[in-house]
Amino acid sequence: MHDIKGVTVTEATQQTTWNVELSRTEFISRRGFDDVLADIHSGLGHPHFADFIRRIGAIRDWDGYRAAVEAEAGSSGLMVFLELDMGAVISRDPSTVGSRLVRIIAGNPITMEAMTKSTPGAGAFAPVTILVFEATNGVRIRYDSLTSAVGDELTQAASTVASKLDAAVLDLLKAASAG
Repeated sequence: MHDIKGVTVTEATQQTTWNVELSRTEFISRRGFDDVLADIHSGLGHPHFADFIRRIGAIRDWDGYRAAVEAEAGSSGLMVFLELDMGAVISRDPSTVGSRLVRIIAGNPITMEAMTKSTPGAGAFAPVTILVFEATNGVRIRYDSLTSAVGDELTQAASTVASKLDAAVLDLLKAASAG
C-alpha cells in the first residue's frame, strides 16, 4: 500500500478523499410547520412508488418513459422518492422536547439521467435532500445545492441540468417559506 497525495493505492483498490465546498441555503419561515411542509409537498409529485417503478420498468421506449415520469412530477419537476419523519424518532426519547424534523428525498429520473450520463458522480447527490425542522425562531428549510456538492466533476451539460434543478428546488422552498 502507498499513500500519494490523499490517494491510497493497494493492489486491488484505490481510495481518494477530497473536500468540496458546499453551498447550503436555509429559509426561515414564521409560518406553521404543517403549512410549510404542505406547501413543499404541493410542488412535488407523489406517485405510489412501487406501482410507479413497476409501470416505468415495463416501458421500453424513451419517449414513453419520459412521458410517464413527467406525468408523475409535481409543478417543481420533482417527485418524492422517500420521506423520513425523523422527529417521530426524536419525540420517543422522554428526555427530549418533541421536535418536528422531516427529510424529503426528491428527484426526477429524467433529470438524473441527463446529469449522470456525462457525470456519473452526480448520482451520489441526485435525488436531492430537503430538510424541514422546527427551531425556536421558526420553521427552517435547508437545501445543499447539487452543483456545489458535485463541484468541478460536472461536465458543462450536467452543470446546466444541475443548475436548473437547484433553481427549481430553491424556488419551491422560497415559496413554501413565504406562503
